[in-house]
Amino acid sequence: MTARLSALIDGGYPPGVYRWPSRAHPGALGRELAGSGWSGYELSGVTDVGRLFAECADIMAFPGWFGHTWEGLADCLADLSWLSGTGHVLLWERYGTLADTDLKAWRRAYETLERAVAARVRYAVPPLYVLLRGSGPDLSPLDGTPIRVLPAVTASAGSRPRRAR
Repeated sequence: MTARLSALIDGGYPPGVYRWPSRAHPGALGRELAGSGWSGYELSGVTDVGRLFAECADIMAFPGWFGHTWEGLADCLADLSWLSGTGHVLLWERYGTLADTDLKAWRRAYETLERAVAARVRYAVPPLYVLLRGSGPDLSPLDGTPIRVLPAVTASAGSRPRRAR
């Protein structure tokens, strides 16, 4: 595996929502993840809440009980038991589009992603990482703190990446 996601897969960064400045092709990332037993999903074209629900349901094969609601999205992302993989990476391309068109929806989406990641940590199931890529907000819509950044290339060969705080 290249250094693009090895620090994440090796546990160098805790599960969470990160901004990710990499320009790596999603197909290459998917192959790298699959080679390590992980699963990757690309979310793009999200311009509104309905599209967010539909895209997530489609790319992550949500079960029929998903009700296209915020609670349903949180429940599905916290579960993911129907998916294989020792970890999951959701790459949200052009995430800023939703923030530009609907700040309230962006806030709810961010909050839902954070809650789902935390639930997966609490229940000790395979981790979920959400990588926000492209232009968009640098600050959390929940509390105004900077959204953590996962470096595009984290370490040189043989060195251990620093843990994110």
